[in-house]
Amino acid sequence: MTGVNTAQLGVYAALSPPVIYVWIRHGKPGFLGWFYLFAFCSLRVVGGAMTLKNSKNSSASLISNIGLSPLLLATSGLLHEARHYRNARLRKNFEWTLVGLYHLLVAAGVGLVAAGASAVNKNSGTAPKQSDVTILKVGITTLLVSWSLVCIWAVFSLLPSQKTTPALGYIPGTKILFVVLLSLPFTGIRVLYSTVSIFSDNASLNPVTGSIGLRVGLSFIPELVSALMFILVGLATRQVMGIARYRGDGRGNANGMEADVKMGRRQRRSDIKGSDVGLGAGN
Repeated sequence: MTGVNTAQLGVYAALSPPVIYVWIRHGKPGFLGWFYLFAFCSLRVVGGAMTLKNSKNSSASLISNIGLSPLLLATSGLLHEARHYRNARLRKNFEWTLVGLYHLLVAAGVGLVAAGASAVNKNSGTAPKQSDVTILKVGITTLLVSWSLVCIWAVFSLLPSQKTTPALGYIPGTKILFVVLLSLPFTGIRVLYSTVSIFSDNASLNPVTGSIGLRVGLSFIPELVSALMFILVGLATRQVMGIARYRGDGRGNANGMEADVKMGRRQRRSDIKGSDVGLGAGN
């Protein structure tokens, strides 16, 4: 078990500086996504260190379960950034309402998981109370629903009505969106693994002390793949803020282009009226 915990500690400690760099480069539109990705990496470092010190540490098990929440929030944050750059007509108030409600749902899920896991681990020497187990199950089910909702949200973002092709941030925003879509199956594997481990009494499914093969294949690798994909697309789109500043509001030049088109139409109508007046005078 020590090898996995050491790898987790070393890998996420090494990934934290690139995440901070991308966080700075993406600025305000990407704040949520990169903040939560950094929080996820930090929790994995802390969890790995605690497990190395004591593999049966109940706090390490708790951190392993609640570590899913920043990964889900990082996914939704990057999806929000992608939508921000892809759609110049995005309704900000409605979008932020959705983001806020999603955060509340994930917070409720992780709160229930934390409360249930803490109570179950406190009574590890005896059979856990059914009420504590129920709280834990409701919490992890809530996180599973949260993952399902971000999947729907991401697919919905592909609709033609959710994009403005002339937007200067369209291309980097689309790259971020596609990476979010690619990461969802890996994040789903991790959430499903936690769900099955909580609903099952099989000790080998425990994300902290269970079978090393299952831990690596269903926990460590899916999380790492998602984190790496996020970091790579963040580095690939690190100039997105510079592109967005061209317009000044962070979402490309679509509205400016539309204004130019309207101005051109008005000018053409004015020219036509002028020519009609000239023809009338000539007659």
